[in-house]
Amino acid sequence: MIYMKHYYKIASSFYSSQWPFMISLYIHIPFCASKCAYCSFNSLPIFQLENAEALITSYVEALKKEIDHYAKILTDKAIKTLYFWWGTPSRIGIEKIIDIIEYIKTKFDCEDLAELSIELNPYPEDEVLNFVKELNKKYNKISRLRYSFGIQSFDDEVLKLTGRWYNFSSIAAFLRSLSKQKQDNNVFNFDFIAFGKFQISKNGFKQLRHEFKRDFLNDFLNSGYADSISLYTLEGIKDKNQGTKTISHIPCSSSPYYGSDDEIMEEFLLLKDMIENAGFQRYEISNFAAAGKASIHNMVYWTMETYIGFGLSASSFFKNKRRTNTWDIKQYLEWHRVDEKDIQTLNASDILIEEFFLRLRTKDGIADISKFTCVLIPDYESRITKFKKEDLVDADGMKLKLTDKGMNVYNSIVTDLLEKL
Repeated sequence: MIYMKHYYKIASSFYSSQWPFMISLYIHIPFCASKCAYCSFNSLPIFQLENAEALITSYVEALKKEIDHYAKILTDKAIKTLYFWWGTPSRIGIEKIIDIIEYIKTKFDCEDLAELSIELNPYPEDEVLNFVKELNKKYNKISRLRYSFGIQSFDDEVLKLTGRWYNFSSIAAFLRSLSKQKQDNNVFNFDFIAFGKFQISKNGFKQLRHEFKRDFLNDFLNSGYADSISLYTLEGIKDKNQGTKTISHIPCSSSPYYGSDDEIMEEFLLLKDMIENAGFQRYEISNFAAAGKASIHNMVYWTMETYIGFGLSASSFFKNKRRTNTWDIKQYLEWHRVDEKDIQTLNASDILIEEFFLRLRTKDGIADISKFTCVLIPDYESRITKFKKEDLVDADGMKLKLTDKGMNVYNSIVTDLLEKL
């Protein structure tokens, strides 16, 4: 099955050459409306918190303190991308999001910011639409303002069982209203998850549930309205907090809101075909985009460029070190941010291993396999030859990249090639 990790533009070498000394920033906003049943993220449902507004205010102040900290110790302050994610950033209000962005601009150089990206959900509809309207108005001069909307499913039963606060009808209404907000510098991404839910037709054939919703999705994909699509398998979502070296599979058969592993993959492949038939290019295992619309920030992770994470449980990678902030909000607010003993210093072998399995996720793959021979199994060449015969990889003795078929079995290919993980 597909391994998905948030380490959340199309030619990686192009990006590296364009922004050689720039840093990307990730802002973790942990607050959300409710905890989805499948979510393993470090998120805090607002309605379960005492004095939520006071806690959010304290959290924003703690973020600023951490921003100050890194602004003092970093010599290169030019910012390439800025990304808000994890809970639902809009839940803290447009004013606080703008406050954080403007504060960052006082501490770092955002003059050549390539992308400002923010994750949103399609509810409450009016609140989210107003959020997009206000952010668009404030940052209409940024070269790219990217919104990623967590649709996840059109299936009302799945949405209800997983704890999402909307149904298909409200999604359709939201998408129609959202189309009026789009401006020239916007990129709209939409997230979907393959849950493996099927129904049996009158003729006895298995098919995606609710044919008219499938047709709605197909029309939506072909409308030219969406710029990119993220399509995940459920166990990939559940793997997100496990660390970049985790490629473990989590069994999926015990939950009422998704099907078996095979059914999840079957749905993934059906949806993937719809997405690709609509003209989107698969530029990473779980991500598809129209020409020139792939996420710049996500490529930062997959090509191991420098990034700093601010906020609860946020990770950073710079100077060959990986730092992950505490998952305890009380600890974070009290500035017990990172346990120095838990900072991971990557040696040359660690870096090669991570670079290998992260770059192999992308459509460009590995430019020169010889760079990685010290971390690959001794007979890796014969194994690659076998994969090539099975149409899982494209390889010419130097370059190595996964085929579309190979991306669907990424886990097994990576674990077969690497000496250790």
